[in-house]
Amino acid sequence: MSHKIWEINGLSLELDLQDADVNERCEQAFEAMEKHEKELPKDGKNSERIRNYCQLFKDLFDDIFGRGTGEKLFEGQPTNVDVYEGIYFKFLDFVSAQRVGIAKEKSERLSKYKPVNRQQRRAAAKKK
Repeated sequence: MSHKIWEINGLSLELDLQDADVNERCEQAFEAMEKHEKELPKDGKNSERIRNYCQLFKDLFDDIFGRGTGEKLFEGQPTNVDVYEGIYFKFLDFVSAQRVGIAKEKSERLSKYKPVNRQQRRAAAKKK
């Protein structure tokens, strides 16, 4: 089985991308993030824009993993765009690695049942 636990900042967060409900929760979370990002004020104090932008990431992780996850995930971290985006990109790397693992496992399972063609049988017979 592919690795389904994301270890980050002392937390172990489970995410099973083969589960339809988990995928739906992720889809909705990213849609909400995109919507809220468009609504962020473009003017005003820079400090407030940074706080609002960072809150997008907390909300995303709350929506995916449950309320309070965003606070726990960023606890002790400065409200800094680079820090928040860094954790977000680590999450995207985790998701990508899980998808690659799932595809690889599926391919390996299916290859056991693929018919062998004549050329492959001849090559195998020559090796014996």
